Amino acid sequence: MPDSHTTPSPRSPSGPATGGRLGAHVSSGGGLKTVPGRARSIGCQAIQIFASSPQMWRPPSIPEDTATAFRAACAEAEIGPVAVHAIYLANPASEDSDLREKTARSLLATLRAADLLGAQMVITHLGSARTSEREGAVGRACDVFSRVLNEYDGQSDLLFETSAGAGATLGGTFEELGDMLRRLGPPPNLGACIDTAHVFTAGYDLRTADGLTASLDHFDREVGLDRLRAIHLNDSKAPLGSNRDRHENLGEGLLGSEALERIVRHPALAACPLFLEVPGYDKQGPDRPNMERLYAFAGQAFPPSPQ
Repeated sequence: MPDSHTTPSPRSPSGPATGGRLGAHVSSGGGLKTVPGRARSIGCQAIQIFASSPQMWRPPSIPEDTATAFRAACAEAEIGPVAVHAIYLANPASEDSDLREKTARSLLATLRAADLLGAQMVITHLGSARTSEREGAVGRACDVFSRVLNEYDGQSDLLFETSAGAGATLGGTFEELGDMLRRLGPPPNLGACIDTAHVFTAGYDLRTADGLTASLDHFDREVGLDRLRAIHLNDSKAPLGSNRDRHENLGEGLLGSEALERIVRHPALAACPLFLEVPGYDKQGPDRPNMERLYAFAGQAFPPSPQ
């Protein structure tokens, strides 16, 4: 599989069939043992999962035999990379020291669970300043992330996800994302994840070739394409610059099929795994119709169904 830490050059607005790994967030309902089979049934080459309930502070608790079976099933199905998404409750920017402490412990536990599962990355939101002054919130978040990076000695990357910029959430601009990464220094396991729906509603117009080129150039100046390790490929129900986080099925939203295909085939993004976080046609999350559309965007044949 492509090395996710490299960025091809030069950049251009479109390209041939992508070499990136195509995947989706896959539910672990029924246990982790069900994930690889479910992923294969919808055509995933790569997967994103939760290691624990995203709406609870309960840390991941994964028996060694479960983790061993999960790793073996992923290897047999040739699924990878595997990403783990951090819980939604985490807020490293909070003024509440107890909440920051819980966030740090949760991120550390999630990174260690990722190692146990053989995952290559943990993707996290950057938190919210809420009613506090923004500069202080950025500083608090960086303090939490610095502690996590100092205490963690595993193999997984920690990736900061772009936000839609709603309210006081951090990471809605490439400048802010880049500032946070620079404050934390050069750890090789620290990187970024672009969510296409978030970036679009944060004000970066990805709908045209020129707009995509300008947005990627802006990202490269402020963050660095060498820091980009994953992409959440989502269409958007919300309009450009609305700062609303509303995902839509591929080609059914305000980004549209042409723009999404251009993103999937862009040479600068070819090394990044793509993970769908779309609602699905049955409202149960990423499904086969969305994955079939993703393969069509990429110019790849949809894989045969598992026997």
